[in-house]
Amino acid sequence: PTPVAHEITPGVGITEVKIGDAAQVAIDLFGVPFASNASANGVYTHYLTYVSKGALVYCEPTTTSTFNAQMKIARLKFSSPFDGKTSKGIGIGSTKAAVKAAYGDPSSSSPSSGDSYTIGVIFIYDAGDLVKSIEVK
Repeated sequence: PTPVAHEITPGVGITEVKIGDAAQVAIDLFGVPFASNASANGVYTHYLTYVSKGALVYCEPTTTSTFNAQMKIARLKFSSPFDGKTSKGIGIGSTKAAVKAAYGDPSSSSPSSGDSYTIGVIFIYDAGDLVKSIEVK
């Protein structure tokens, strides 16, 4: 079968970009990013922001402040207008009820950090219980 474009696989990534890939893979797919980093105690987390694509790519923590496209991807976060969905049809705008029907009860849940599943995915909801972001880790 032909792979589905942007299909989200919990714990893995999306069809075109996987956790563990070099950041260059995301750059090749999404284009030139807005690159930035956050640091604490000499450890930097570099991330690539694609506002127009609804994608945020986090690299593995490092001790260097300079971004390198060969840095490994640690997690991915998707929000509107990202159009990918999981194999169970869950995407941005899906209802909390649809997520629970597809994936069951989360391993942890909170209003601020969303519903976390041990398979490697977090669904974060807006005030109307619609998925506003999906994080693959």
